[in-house]
Amino acid sequence: MSIHNDLRMRVRKVAILGASGLVAQRFQQRLTNHPWFELVAVYGSPRTAGKDLVDLEWHLPEPRPNILPIEIRSMDSLMDDVQDFEIVFSALPSEVAITVEKPLAEAGLFVFSNASTHRMDDDVPLIVADLNPHHLLTLRNGDSAKGFVACSTNCTIVPAALPLKPLWDFIGLDGVSIATEQSLSGGGINLLTSFRETNDHSSEIPGEAEKMREECLSLLGRAQEDGVRLANLPVQVTVRRVNREYGHIVNVIADLHTEKSEQEVREWMENYRSRPQALGLPSAPDAPFIFVDNLIPETIPDPATDLKAGMAVRIGEFDVEGDMVTFRAWSENTIRGAAGGTVLLAELAVAEGMLGE
Repeated sequence: MSIHNDLRMRVRKVAILGASGLVAQRFQQRLTNHPWFELVAVYGSPRTAGKDLVDLEWHLPEPRPNILPIEIRSMDSLMDDVQDFEIVFSALPSEVAITVEKPLAEAGLFVFSNASTHRMDDDVPLIVADLNPHHLLTLRNGDSAKGFVACSTNCTIVPAALPLKPLWDFIGLDGVSIATEQSLSGGGINLLTSFRETNDHSSEIPGEAEKMREECLSLLGRAQEDGVRLANLPVQVTVRRVNREYGHIVNVIADLHTEKSEQEVREWMENYRSRPQALGLPSAPDAPFIFVDNLIPETIPDPATDLKAGMAVRIGEFDVEGDMVTFRAWSENTIRGAAGGTVLLAELAVAEGMLGE
């Protein structure tokens, strides 16, 4: 029996930091019917605090789920409310996250953050749940009363680094090149709204390439007692914003350490599974990535009722010639690359006993 189906699993009370943004609303969507987590509090900016959550404009393409009545709390009351929940999902801007995430952990809460603030801190693991789940074990300290911060990654690195994992492990890589085609929703609701009004946007994403490179090397790196030793791998990244509302595409060229046939490489990739699949976690896709003929799906199931929706990376235009692998990959950036991936990370931590009984 998978942990997912274990009726003894205790339901844990959770809070969301963020109320009206795309990622915050993805958290709301995925937590409304979650079997392990009960959403009891949402914190917002001065503009939204005091309002009922259902009165805010809903920005996502799917209908708003049936959320129980929740009055949005002020961030000013956050540290006074820590007895109301034990898990916190953060969709905060970096400048706000830096002031609250670690203090919450010090107060004994378990913070799973989509913010970039602490991603490269030595004491904060950066994790894609079915890529480097072992990095979570760096938090083991024998003190179940102590909280922690764990981070999900930049939304665009997931469709690149996740398919590269079995190649890195089983064959070895001598170099990687990643070129992105990033959707407008990756820049947040303000960029998306502005584009809808003006039909115009910048293709540039300042600082993005450097972040992606560093995070890729961390994900593929070796966990040690004092942090993570970055992978010794040349990685080149170029980025651009494109005229698409949801879903990021990456174009990947990987130099293998030794020549392999396309059949061998594809077989290793198709058979790849990790801890979330073995544990049967609620949000874990049946396979972390799938090979498809049509890269961008026409529709996805409603993520409010199907926690696996939007969680598998899609791979197309796959080719192997000698020691070179090329492919294009798509992932839903606000789900797999943001809220869905962060919820999956929390599920992993619960299943691995990182949050106590």
